[in-house]
Amino acid sequence: MAIKLEVAREILINQAGPVVKEQIDLWECHQRVLAETVVAGTDFPPFDRSPLDGYALIAEEVFSATADRPVRLKVVDNIPAGSTPDKTIESGCAARIMTGAPLPDGATGVVRLEDTLTEEDEVVILAGVGVEKNICRCGEEIRTGETIVAAGSVINAGAMGVLALLGYARPWVYKKPRVFLLATGSEIVDVENPLTTLGHIRNSNSYMLAAQVREAGAEPVFGGRAKDQVSEIINKIQEADDCDVVVTTGGASVGDYDLIGKVYNTLGISVLFERVGMKPGMPVVAGVKKNKVYIGLSGNPAAAANAFEQLARPLLQKMGGQSQWSRPKTRAILSTAYIKSSGPVRFVWARLFSDRGKLFVQPLAHQGNGMQKSALWANSLIVIPEKSPPLEAGSEVEVLLLGPIVGED
Repeated sequence: MAIKLEVAREILINQAGPVVKEQIDLWECHQRVLAETVVAGTDFPPFDRSPLDGYALIAEEVFSATADRPVRLKVVDNIPAGSTPDKTIESGCAARIMTGAPLPDGATGVVRLEDTLTEEDEVVILAGVGVEKNICRCGEEIRTGETIVAAGSVINAGAMGVLALLGYARPWVYKKPRVFLLATGSEIVDVENPLTTLGHIRNSNSYMLAAQVREAGAEPVFGGRAKDQVSEIINKIQEADDCDVVVTTGGASVGDYDLIGKVYNTLGISVLFERVGMKPGMPVVAGVKKNKVYIGLSGNPAAAANAFEQLARPLLQKMGGQSQWSRPKTRAILSTAYIKSSGPVRFVWARLFSDRGKLFVQPLAHQGNGMQKSALWANSLIVIPEKSPPLEAGSEVEVLLLGPIVGED
């Protein structure tokens, strides 16, 4: 009997052991999970600085300056970025200053270079309104002691920049879980092989799941393929000693050649559950042995991909130290009817789009268990509740976001 999806997910998530930390070069940290909370050890900017090329001056002296009534000031210094000003700005004076350079003592504003003319050792100010705003104040962006990025956050491009800014040359990050991917089935051939025998198909599951593993923040390990023989599957699985999770595709159902249950029994893997109430992907055999998690998925591509999404992805995200392991959700309007009724909860590959301020979602074609084509265009999954009747166009549904929302005119 199938168990509820929520129950199966909770069982698997609870198998995640303590996560392991490592220090790596910041250059390698993009999309890794931060294992320390980043607290600013300094203000940023660390000093008052100019945001533009121009002249540092006393703002009050040039407020009234216009092209018709310019103000002349004596230039007493030239301050490039990276230098330290050595003169104080006094009444009637200004300093040439470059973008990012420290503001000299006495200066209360910066006039843009475009609003000036130079005449020997003087600068002619042609517009003075707003010059007091042209200063980046010390600490206006980041204050000492401020929490900037929390542990468990995925390091995006912005975090990379801030970590560099604050001097985190070798941050602590969580180690990526390693996931062994094995395709089982005597009909499976390697991707580079021609289909010379009727009934053979190429191993597409491993490649699709490898992408899903990476998207979950883990590292896929290619396990190749194994024929429908218990001994061959066992030999392959035993190559996964240095992996945290073993994912197999094929052999998870109840047919004559569905052997994953026998493999678990032979290896002494404790079975956690064998069927999960969801479509596609109901045949799932999950087990654990010595803190290693084993997940047997259907050999049908859509079923394998959805079962991985619903069960393996949150497990890997927790194992990898992420603080959140659920997809963002929203509500949207069905743009076309969904004509199937549903027993267990069903997930439908779909295209989510915005039109005149409203969110719509369109179920994609080719939703069969053995089909993959819809995944090319899917940016979402429609969640069809259990025991749901067919849904008419215009019905509001829950949607899991897989990617950016598409805009339409």
